Amino acid sequence: MALPAPFDLIDLDIVGSTNDEAAQLAVAGAPAWTVVRARNQTAGRGRSGKSFASSAGNSYTSFILRPQGGPGQAAQLALVSGLAVAEAIDIVAPRLASARCKWPNDVHVERHKVSGILVEAASSGDRVEHVIIGIGINLVSHPDLPGLRIGDLAGLGAPGIGRDCMLAALADRLHARCELWGRGGFAALREAWLARAAGLGRTVRIEDGPRRLSGALVDIDADGALVLESPDRTRQRVVSGSLFLEDAA
Repeated sequence: MALPAPFDLIDLDIVGSTNDEAAQLAVAGAPAWTVVRARNQTAGRGRSGKSFASSAGNSYTSFILRPQGGPGQAAQLALVSGLAVAEAIDIVAPRLASARCKWPNDVHVERHKVSGILVEAASSGDRVEHVIIGIGINLVSHPDLPGLRIGDLAGLGAPGIGRDCMLAALADRLHARCELWGRGGFAALREAWLARAAGLGRTVRIEDGPRRLSGALVDIDADGALVLESPDRTRQRVVSGSLFLEDAA
């Protein structure tokens, strides 16, 4: 397939990881919005080094970005990307329930995880050289992992969504959302993200290494941090960790 400017699509068959391929291209000078896509990954990965199952027929894509600002701002791109993925899924699968964003880097449909996002940045001092946004979307299959509610769009009621159709919608929404973020930061996307926030208003659990937190998820601030409220109404910002919902992965 062909993508419109400013995208440059590099379509591959089998790779270890699309993020690794994109990172090598970025170091060699590839411009922003270079896109690496593969039919299969043999060494896909998610956050914290977790392996990422990569069955044929699903969507595995990595985007090279060269944003302004420091590493702290670049970390917000996981949230920006999640919003774009959710919007793209709604475009290609309009009969499904609206996709939800699970902080910081997953997308759910009908309380099933259907997409994961891995953002990796290369920095020099306080300057970001490039950012790789890796996005996996379960179109036709999903792994069965104990204790996790994972799904795919076909199994949830939206069969027949091809990789090209998904990429066209994803590229459009990701570019639009990153452009808005570049002008106004996460604050410019906050309301749209909150409208899709999984677990908003419910009691959730955060695990961040040895640290364990729980409380009602009441807000996401202008920097992309979660805001939890304890029973005594004390509020706490959470800037890192894994979010656990009672009824989802």
